[in-house]
Amino acid sequence: MSIVLVPVGKVDPAELRPLREFLGGIFSADVKVAGRVPLPAAALNPGRGQYDAEVVLESLPSSGEAAGADRALEVAGVDLYLPGMNFVFGIADRKKALISLLRLRQSFYGLPEDAEVFRRRTVVEAVHELGHTFGLAHCEDSRCVMHFSNTIADTDRKGPGFCPSCRSRLAAGETRPGQRQGRKD
Repeated sequence: MSIVLVPVGKVDPAELRPLREFLGGIFSADVKVAGRVPLPAAALNPGRGQYDAEVVLESLPSSGEAAGADRALEVAGVDLYLPGMNFVFGIADRKKALISLLRLRQSFYGLPEDAEVFRRRTVVEAVHELGHTFGLAHCEDSRCVMHFSNTIADTDRKGPGFCPSCRSRLAAGETRPGQRQGRKD
């Protein structure tokens, strides 16, 4: 199993290190970091000041380094949305996912930065979206990483681990389409 992390736009490489270490353990995967890819200009919605998450996610095939991996996780530092939603923390497709770091930062909420809180949130959202690429749906267990996050408080409440039911489904390889996570309008 291999996972490639793809920085999209301006992303500090140091912010990818905890993801590389943690994701390798939880998914028993070889995790590599690809070269940075640019944010697609077509994804920017100037009226909203946000990027369309689906357009950004679809930009991944342009990265040759990601093509050979079993899964790819794009990591962006910009605010993402989907039509009908105010924002999304991330989205997933069958073999690729995308997370935004912007709303995972304490400073986004007017609070002092906290490196540990940011790292934990980043890992939680990465595991959640990659869980979707392995076919997991949203979980009713509010402590499970696969529980839907409508707000940052939801992300903070859950852990980076799977509940027994989701862990069992992951091990069994049950599949469902990718899901979106964020706040609806």
